[in-house]
Amino acid sequence: MRAAVVDGFAEAWRGSVAEDTRQRLALEMAALCVMEGRQHYLLSDEVRIALRRGSLEADQLLRVLLPTEREFRVAVVVEGTSRLESLGGLMDPDCAAMGVSPGEPVAGWGRGASDLKDLADMAKKAAEARREWSRDQAGGQVLLTFSVRARDLGGAALLGRRRASESLDQYVAGQRTSEIRLRPETLAYDPGSDRTLRLAVPALGMRPMRPLTTDWPPALRESLRTAHIARVIEAPTTAAGLCWAALEALDVKTQKGPDQKTGIEKLARALSLQAARQQVIDLHQRTRTAVAAEVAAAQAAHRDAQAMADGLEAAIQRATGDHAATVARKATAARAVELDRRAALEEAMQAEAHCVALDAWTGVGDDGVLRKPDRWLDAFAPPADADSVLYTAAEALAALTDFLSGETAARLRYWRAMLAAPTSLSTWIEETANRFNKSLDWLYVIRNTALHDGRFESATDLLDVHAGRALVDLTLEFLGNWYQHEAKAAPEQVALPAIKVIEHLAIRQEEVLKKLRGGTREGWHVARLTSPTSTGWDRG
Repeated sequence: MRAAVVDGFAEAWRGSVAEDTRQRLALEMAALCVMEGRQHYLLSDEVRIALRRGSLEADQLLRVLLPTEREFRVAVVVEGTSRLESLGGLMDPDCAAMGVSPGEPVAGWGRGASDLKDLADMAKKAAEARREWSRDQAGGQVLLTFSVRARDLGGAALLGRRRASESLDQYVAGQRTSEIRLRPETLAYDPGSDRTLRLAVPALGMRPMRPLTTDWPPALRESLRTAHIARVIEAPTTAAGLCWAALEALDVKTQKGPDQKTGIEKLARALSLQAARQQVIDLHQRTRTAVAAEVAAAQAAHRDAQAMADGLEAAIQRATGDHAATVARKATAARAVELDRRAALEEAMQAEAHCVALDAWTGVGDDGVLRKPDRWLDAFAPPADADSVLYTAAEALAALTDFLSGETAARLRYWRAMLAAPTSLSTWIEETANRFNKSLDWLYVIRNTALHDGRFESATDLLDVHAGRALVDLTLEFLGNWYQHEAKAAPEQVALPAIKVIEHLAIRQEEVLKKLRGGTREGWHVARLTSPTSTGWDRG
């Protein structure tokens, strides 16, 4: 399978396959990168750097996407003990529990030795702070170093944590009265490049947080608790199994009910409605982000070109003889480049003006949040009697579609085509439901193999945990919205169990599909597709 994806991707990069096949292979390659442990932020940086160097052959890009596995050194800190015995037998022979003393050389870590000492110092200070805080609790710690084979530093760090955590299973079982755990800080070192990566797991943010709902719907309590545990646990297969448990707490079952449909089928249908709504909002955000990136890139390119041209023109005044003529030729060429960059910048600024015209119609404020997704869709296909503001917004969106490139432009064109042919939109929603159905079936299998059969590792476990968490997130998103607004709904839709909400939305999805197959989307209410105060087809 891996070879087929790699070979197909190479052919797609050379432009020898159809457009829809290229898009599918791009998604397959993205999934393969996740399976192989590539870290998104590192991979994005490496691809960006490679593309800046000019055109790439397929084999060059593949070496960036999937570099050869190689040896990395990893260091983690184990809290709760002062010594781990028999490490070499449980992990690799190079594994060692070590102390790092000031001034002592550290073999095998190159320039990473200073980072390793910093990690040891931090762990020691944290243990001392813990003892001081609790007054009577011991705070032993061990710095553990070992080797793993991975494709990048980030993947090595996370794989190293996983290997270390699995080794601790033995020590926890062998000394049941003590608690040991990994500290969140991890250090990875690449001997080939002499680079290090400092990582803390999980990655924490600093933005304000808001709750799913402003009260405690009884129907969600158990699922919220399980989903939280599934989110913070590091072991991927265990986390994926707990994701199914979070859905099961909502009474989603695999058995068929009186209507001959399983809970999985009903949830898949409800999820497809929420996915349609979120795809619309995501496309708006992607468009704004893509335009902002184009403007920033054009500004940087023009700034650099202008500095180069100005510098060479100033150098002409200092040059003499043949050198002056050479500098003058370079200055002329540089000024021509600057003029090209200025034209590109003006085009990018015009795209920014198009965003402003769109915002005037959609009502987007300074925060960039789309609160009226239906008005965003209006700009794709305005009616013949559209008012001037909508007509201007539609022209702006068409200009942005022509200006942008890559996936964002492809999605804009795809949604324009679907909105122009509602039957194709119904097909997309139904296919999305089918994909959710298969993903939910697979999540149930993972739960059985992980929690019943004790199998905690597979080739797809990193993909599985991403999918499981996303399914739970999207489910709780529409349920949280339902319970948040149920007070405004009809009495028969208040205080419903979660599975009844899911069943209600599954029926709504079928009704929406029936109307879309009729060839119209007039009345389609994207903003309230999964709301208790709407039918999904009652836009005035």
